[in-house]
Amino acid sequence: MNTICALSTPRGKGGIAVIRVSGDDALKITASVIKSKKSIEEAKGYTIVYGSATDGVNNIDECLVSVFRAPNSFTGENVCEISCHGSMVSVERIIDELVKNGASVAQKGEFTKRAFLNGKVSLTQAEAVHDIIESKTDKALYAAVNRLEGGITKPIIEIRNTLLDLLAAVGVASDFPEEDIDTFAGGDFLLKLQDAKKELNKLRMSARRGEALNQGIVCAICGIPNTGKSSLLNALLERKKAIVTDIAGTTRDVVEDFIDIDGIPVKFGDTAGIRESSDVVENIGVEKSFDYIKSADICIFVTESGRNLTPEEEDIIERIKEKPHILVENKTDISPQSKDGFVGISAKNNFGIDIIKKKISEITDNTESTAFIANERQFEAVVRAEESIDKAIKTVGEGFFSDLASIDIESAVSYLGEAEGISVNQETVNRIFEKFCLGK
Repeated sequence: MNTICALSTPRGKGGIAVIRVSGDDALKITASVIKSKKSIEEAKGYTIVYGSATDGVNNIDECLVSVFRAPNSFTGENVCEISCHGSMVSVERIIDELVKNGASVAQKGEFTKRAFLNGKVSLTQAEAVHDIIESKTDKALYAAVNRLEGGITKPIIEIRNTLLDLLAAVGVASDFPEEDIDTFAGGDFLLKLQDAKKELNKLRMSARRGEALNQGIVCAICGIPNTGKSSLLNALLERKKAIVTDIAGTTRDVVEDFIDIDGIPVKFGDTAGIRESSDVVENIGVEKSFDYIKSADICIFVTESGRNLTPEEEDIIERIKEKPHILVENKTDISPQSKDGFVGISAKNNFGIDIIKKKISEITDNTESTAFIANERQFEAVVRAEESIDKAIKTVGEGFFSDLASIDIESAVSYLGEAEGISVNQETVNRIFEKFCLGK
């Protein structure tokens, strides 16, 4: 493959910057730009060479070059990582010289893509690299590292291997019908299919948690004006984010911010108070509130303690009843809690805030496991594999020979191959790595 280069550390001024070079001619091209007493081209893998980057006339910067020889590198190719001072002028000059000497500027995710194509990582592990970079909380980071270490790869491969063994057994039974092997395999055959379905079901159920860890969840705080929605937002965030006044309709647009709840990044949105108004701007805010509520993952409905629900409030509850929601009765410091099924709080005094956070954690299924399906591609492949296994189970359960179930088992094997990246088309691979940043 051609030799590529790119800045692998964030752009901007810093103590150091790292430029990665990968490909057959990585050592040769790097040596043409970095002049050193010790030969970079002859350096052993896992060694560091000191030198100076030059444009042939002037020295650009002092550098350290880390050398990795194929196949013992991240990409599986010859790799040099040039550590220079963190000046973008220096970085750009060095990259210019690398390109002049034969390197190409890497595309987004091209280093990790090469690692995948060279068998250094599976597709799920490559996606885990992206998730590590994008992680917003400690648990999201640990879950991504777990996937990088094979937390999802291992169970997928184990299930796939079990199914391949079953297909092999079916093939033997078909080749030697006089041995009555199919009758022998029938009970064990069905049991193994059922076990495979259980394991696939566990993976499928992990998707919700994985999505929450990676993408975070959106929680809409809604209700009519002056029930304390903005005060609740401030209490949840533990800082004054939203303006709080006694004037109804203060919030005209959605006020948002993130917090970490038991490892899940949760974006709270304080929506405008919902009511009929002659104020054009306020009505626009109300429409935005309805849109935000509709798209939110969780809704927190806020009313006041010590009074009955208004018709407008009952309408709001009706709108959110089909999605996960928490009913909150605020201002219990003024009037005692009076409604069943509501969490009594005082946003002003921070009373009951921990209960709301706990309920959000319960809704997001906060399990301690770190093996999660991380994205829609993996989820769809696992769902399709589970559906295929279910069809095979029904075929065997209805008394048909195991070889009739082999078509569905083969489909399941294929889908699991897609999940793991064993059998995936080039378009899908390109789409996955386009999400990566430059230099990774």
